Amino acid sequence: MSNIKHSVSIVGAGISGIMCALTLARSQTCKGWSINVYEQKSRVGGRAHTTFINDQFLDLGAGRFCSQIHVNVYDLVKSLNLEYETFPFTQLKTSQPIQKELKQLLDNLKPLIAEHRDDSFRDFLATYLGASKASDVIMALGYDSLSLPIISPSIAYDIIEKHPETQGFSENVGYQWFNLKEGFSALTQALYEQALLLGVNFHFDQELIAIEHSTDSHNLILKDQLGQRQTLSDGYKIVTLPPSRMQQLDSEFPKRWTNYSYGSSPLFKGFFFYTDSWWQGLGLTDHVVITRNPIRKLYFKDNKYVFFYTDGENALYWQDMYNQGEQHYLQAVRNFIADALHQSPESIPVAHSHIHKFWTHGVEFSKECCPEHPFYLTLGDDSVISLSDAYTHHCGWMEGGVLAGRHTAEAIISKQKATNHEPEKEVAYT
Repeated sequence: MSNIKHSVSIVGAGISGIMCALTLARSQTCKGWSINVYEQKSRVGGRAHTTFINDQFLDLGAGRFCSQIHVNVYDLVKSLNLEYETFPFTQLKTSQPIQKELKQLLDNLKPLIAEHRDDSFRDFLATYLGASKASDVIMALGYDSLSLPIISPSIAYDIIEKHPETQGFSENVGYQWFNLKEGFSALTQALYEQALLLGVNFHFDQELIAIEHSTDSHNLILKDQLGQRQTLSDGYKIVTLPPSRMQQLDSEFPKRWTNYSYGSSPLFKGFFFYTDSWWQGLGLTDHVVITRNPIRKLYFKDNKYVFFYTDGENALYWQDMYNQGEQHYLQAVRNFIADALHQSPESIPVAHSHIHKFWTHGVEFSKECCPEHPFYLTLGDDSVISLSDAYTHHCGWMEGGVLAGRHTAEAIISKQKATNHEPEKEVAYT
């Protein structure tokens, strides 16, 4: 990591960018450094995006965390005294016969993963269960990304074990899940405020439009809302953007940066509010139903609201439905809720308000997910650093962003200590 002039420029004010800035600002080694964070939006948080509607905080992006899996997020929440509550959706309302045997079936197949490291999860299942039952298994799990050719058996089991709706089909049954009472934006806002107190400078409405390549270094080109440009050329230049965005900025990403490759899956969330909580009479309070229709995962939040969450092709399906018109979308939702619950569409009330969010690249991940994958990537001369939760085992989670930001900052601190001949101290990571 060369070209150091006691300054750091970080692009992206999501949790990874803020954690990187905070870790640097807290370090005595970087005391007095100029640390600047540039963000395209007018807010911090990135994919941690909370809105407030009908007296409810709703997470349109990241929405839950597990105290056993996301230990760094949990520790941050506790240390910041943020209010949190139980995320109840580990209680699956069985709607498909195969769900009753799914845990035993997956337990029996798990020891065979190593023999199929180059196969897709769907092909792996089909080898032992046949194509029809393999399809039934994926339908029963509710995550359509599991059927993608790029999802290996090991990645698939990781997905199953790390989601509250499906953990009951794994050895993680019983893990505790939570959500923040004021949404995940409360976490990124609290960290942002800490960074401000430590002298970190934030610049909003600044879009990274290019990574400029030259013979002896690489520069970052930013543009503001008025079209005015600035070039970041000095010090450490850190880009905390996901792989899909990096590919737009650098036509040779990831080839110029790494031998790893990356994939993504779209996500769609739809929330619905009703005059009365009609689902309570059906015994669905705080339960999730995994369906075979395009809604896929249907959640009933105590007496407050109903929402569904889809990925892959069904996320694209729902975005297309919404583009055809609001009423068309709402009627389709009503029909599919009725189908999932074996009710008539007329028995499902009309929602009086709703909100949704579509993420084109909702979850991004390394196709070769493995412990050897670095937490950050650098160009050949180390003049630009790229970090993302997609490079970590916690891809798609706030936990991955925390780890990527911290590890990158600690690498810079260690490099500077070596330059300053400071004694090294061990840094423990979870």
